[in-house]
Amino acid sequence: MSSLKRWYFLLVGLIVTGVATFLVFGMISPTYEANASMVLIPPKVAVTVGENPYLYLGGLDQALGVLQVKVASPSESASLTDKFPGAELSIAKDATTSGPIIAIKVSADDADDTMELLAESISLVPKTLATLQKELQVPKPSLITVMELSSDHEPTKVAKKQLQMTMIVAAGGASLSLLGTGFLDRLINRRKAKKEAKSAEAETFTRLSPVGDENIGKIEIKNVDGKRKGSLRPPHGLNDRGESDPPAADVGT
Repeated sequence: MSSLKRWYFLLVGLIVTGVATFLVFGMISPTYEANASMVLIPPKVAVTVGENPYLYLGGLDQALGVLQVKVASPSESASLTDKFPGAELSIAKDATTSGPIIAIKVSADDADDTMELLAESISLVPKTLATLQKELQVPKPSLITVMELSSDHEPTKVAKKQLQMTMIVAAGGASLSLLGTGFLDRLINRRKAKKEAKSAEAETFTRLSPVGDENIGKIEIKNVDGKRKGSLRPPHGLNDRGESDPPAADVGT
């Protein structure tokens, strides 16, 4: 009800909220994401001649675990994330499949940076795998290789954070506008009630009328609105001026 009575306060609050929401939406830029997936291929010596290599993927889970830890270590991935401030990189086993598949996910504030980070992340995986096997002096016929399965050609725009902050500002501003309108309405009503109370105290319920000798001593009773209700005469033994009657003079004999 107070919002309807003081609608102008509410309108000002909503206008301010709208301006703040627009500014926040423009200040927070969206992010961009891109994904890729790669699969480990078993070495030639592990595959029977004439067989399909994909039938031998089950024994590569241990190698995938070692590769994942190495790629995700700061010594390998920090060089990429430091190159793109605010960027995020995730290289992990694909949870949607049981095969030795690597899921790569990158995000950055710029679309071009996102695609560049994805390309360098894809290149990092085979380099790291080759380094691990070289350190162990694995023979060439026994080398595990990696193959790219899929890769995004364009980044995906993600406005989740932007929308979240915008909704928070909008909801908070609308709530403050309603609360502020109610507070101002109560404050105005309180001051108005105090002013009316002071005016009522100044009203006199009983007044003495000074006009005419015949009204001296009469007590005139009036309502608060000033209308006359009646009058009272002085008690017996008092004159109209409220004084005691003088004693009667002795008559000489």
